[in-house]
Amino acid sequence: MAVIRPFQGVRPAEGLASSIAALPYDVYDREEAREVVDKNPLSFLKIDRAETQFAPDTDMYSQPVYDRARDTLEEMIQDGSFVRDEDPCYYIYALMMNGRIQT
Repeated sequence: MAVIRPFQGVRPAEGLASSIAALPYDVYDREEAREVVDKNPLSFLKIDRAETQFAPDTDMYSQPVYDRARDTLEEMIQDGSFVRDEDPCYYIYALMMNGRIQT
């Protein structure tokens, strides 16, 4: 049986959500992702497509790219771009598309 536990969420700081929000990582090719990150260094693509922070020929699946994604998230938490909820919570997510809702 599945066990569902509360956790401390991490979310954009107040007023930064529109700057951090990004389309899904697979909507962009490598160059498009790099352009978005260059124009908006707060974009979540900086984490989601961490290869944008390396030379263009870097293997996007290499360990240094994954390490950079982790480090970038931690840096954005430290600099206040993201905030961590103080208490563990349950989060409910609902998505509506074409009149159907998934929760």
